[in-house]
Amino acid sequence: MLDGESRCWETARKYLDDFQSRLEEDSWHSTELLSVDTEIISKKKCHTRISFKRLRRDGSIINTYHSLYVITEKNKSWGILFGSGTG
Repeated sequence: MLDGESRCWETARKYLDDFQSRLEEDSWHSTELLSVDTEIISKKKCHTRISFKRLRRDGSIINTYHSLYVITEKNKSWGILFGSGTG
C-alpha cells in the first residue's frame, strides 16, 4: 500500500470486501485507465504496470494511482501472484 505497509488477504472474498469498503469511503463512481504496460518474463509469468484515475460521480478526481502486478500461470489458470501500488 501507499504507506509501505504489506497486506495479505486469506481469500479473494476478504480482498474484495476490503476493496469495496475503500471505494465506498472515497465515494468512488468510475475509473479511467491511463496506461498499461506488460513485460513478458516467461511462458508462465509477466509483469504489468498500470496507471489509472478514480473519479467521483461529479467527475472530480479522487486520486491517480500506479500499480505493478506479477501475473503467473499455475495449474492452467492465470492470476495475480503479487501486486504493489499506490491505491
